[in-house]
Amino acid sequence: MPMSRCRRLNRAGATMVVVAVMILMFLSMTAVAIDYGMVKTAKAEAQRAMDGAALAGASVFTEPSPTFNKDSGARARAKEIAVQHTVHRVVVDTTAAHLSIAVDLANSNVTATYTVPPMSLWFARRFGSATMSLTATAKAHAENTNFSNCTKPVAIPDAWNNVSAGGEDLNGDHIWNFVDQPGGGRTAGVWDEGETEPWLYNGSDNYDSTTTGWGTDFRNSNGTGVNLRTKDYGRQIFIQSFSSKDNSVNSFYYSWGNTTADNGASKLHDRILSQCEPAEVQHNYAAANGAKTNQVADAWDELINRDPNAYWDNSTNTVANSNKGANWLTQSDRVIIVGLFNPSEYGGAPNANNLEFNNMARVFLDKRPCGNGNGNCKQPLTGHFLGLLGGGGPGGNPSGALLKRLVLIK
Repeated sequence: MPMSRCRRLNRAGATMVVVAVMILMFLSMTAVAIDYGMVKTAKAEAQRAMDGAALAGASVFTEPSPTFNKDSGARARAKEIAVQHTVHRVVVDTTAAHLSIAVDLANSNVTATYTVPPMSLWFARRFGSATMSLTATAKAHAENTNFSNCTKPVAIPDAWNNVSAGGEDLNGDHIWNFVDQPGGGRTAGVWDEGETEPWLYNGSDNYDSTTTGWGTDFRNSNGTGVNLRTKDYGRQIFIQSFSSKDNSVNSFYYSWGNTTADNGASKLHDRILSQCEPAEVQHNYAAANGAKTNQVADAWDELINRDPNAYWDNSTNTVANSNKGANWLTQSDRVIIVGLFNPSEYGGAPNANNLEFNNMARVFLDKRPCGNGNGNCKQPLTGHFLGLLGGGGPGGNPSGALLKRLVLIK
């Protein structure tokens, strides 16, 4: 065979070997890329699932009811969200072997950890690893903030220890409520016009948001029947008056806004009916005493009539017959957020022009018996306390960042 032909055959053979090696390397790199992409995608899917589960679990720390079981509630909510996700096209497995939910009640933390079931690999199986497991973890926390997105333009005093109760605590139960006087147009068992106890912050009265304020244990053992409430949850409270027959009209509530123009009756009407208005604690607002009638009263009635058949059921300590069903707490227009102020600073100043909140609370609005939108109803506006948005603060001064928000911390 001529030498030139032999050399050509050798070169062709060498080229085929190089091509074969390059094809093998290309296929191997492709397999590695597929394995890597699959694992990375699965890791991201698992992490999203655990982020959502942890946040859902931590949402229990914003629950207002003192009887709500936060430990079991956090686990149930975390699992409910987890199963709405898939990892590597498989629904998240909530059995104990794969999903772990740790609830830290003391620090308001929830940690969700998911161990993904073994996934089949392409390239790694050639080296004896046919499957691979991975783990994703997320921790969520309910932390303090000082901001609320949806606050109504009314502020009421936080609760205090009424030591100088002579002539004020007419029921003798150490609770500020009403004295039922049937007859004369009044309804038995209803907080009617002119029945409010004449409480004032004066004399030797004292206030501390952590010990006497709404949502504390201070009144747990006071009163009888429906007045026996744990941390005031479900307690009927006074919000606004529309009659001079009610006691302490000016010093018990205020309207507030960013400017004095916000406190006019027409503007208040529109603000009451608006969906959301931002507010924060320890911020200085323009304020006016709450002696507004007609348009303001009608606005409350219109708001209440958006969920007209709902009512507070004392036997179950919850809202019944809401058109939002079980979601009444978060969706009913009759659940509002109101600002709370320090009664020792503002309660005795009925014409205060400025006001700071030291906390905020949820309230379910009662339907006024005569509230028909004609401006003539003088029944006071009352509601049922649904807990603070945050917790207590120090002493008698505006107490800072008390509201809760949920954040991922891991």
